[in-house]
Amino acid sequence: MLRVAGCVADSIVDGPGLRFTVFFQGCPHHCPGCHNPETWAFEGGQECTPEELVALAKRSPLCKGITLSGGEPFAQAGDEMLEFVRLCRAAGFEVAAYTGYTFEQLLAGTEAQKALLQKVEPHDLVKFGLIPELIGRLPVITVL
Repeated sequence: MLRVAGCVADSIVDGPGLRFTVFFQGCPHHCPGCHNPETWAFEGGQECTPEELVALAKRSPLCKGITLSGGEPFAQAGDEMLEFVRLCRAAGFEVAAYTGYTFEQLLAGTEAQKALLQKVEPHDLVKFGLIPELIGRLPVITVL
């Protein structure tokens, strides 16, 4: 099961085109100025299966892609998240991800984080790094 804080259908601000955005519950970063501090606790939100999330996304006939957001989607990297991404692609969706980790941190991360990174990069949009106040202290990389 994936722990989800919420979903937004028909988002136009979370990546290219009309998107279904999943805000995953739990975040280790706790960035000052975070837009979603309610997603920080790992025990919050509700449990959903990958199949349930894809079914929700399919309700919008104009939806072009899925955005993994949070919280921190890479904090839930594992078999369930990989299955979710696989099902999204099988349904014809592109997959974008927003993460507070840098690219280098994910490359040095867990095997599950590396596997998830390979599933969303380089074909789709991945935004790396933390909030603007930290730019200059930490590298922020955008892969298009």
